[in-house]
Amino acid sequence: MTAIEFRLEGDLDAASFPDWICHRARLLDLSGWVTNEADGAVSIVVTGPEALIDAMEMACSLGPREVLVDRIERRPHGVPAALNGFHKR
Repeated sequence: MTAIEFRLEGDLDAASFPDWICHRARLLDLSGWVTNEADGAVSIVVTGPEALIDAMEMACSLGPREVLVDRIERRPHGVPAALNGFHKR
């Protein structure tokens, strides 16, 4: 089990983006959460198999057509205890 934190930057103002992220993560059977940051960025913590986390990063880079992801920072994150499912924070 791997845990990664992504920080997405760009034109991410679409209100539906966090829901879109949750839906994609659930399709990939990943656990974690998504948070809108005060500076307009979006932070995502995902746990699961590395290949599926890579697929999530690719999905986020393409995003829905309402957003434009300019940059993704990726860094390791400690695996949260008792994490179940994917949700918005």
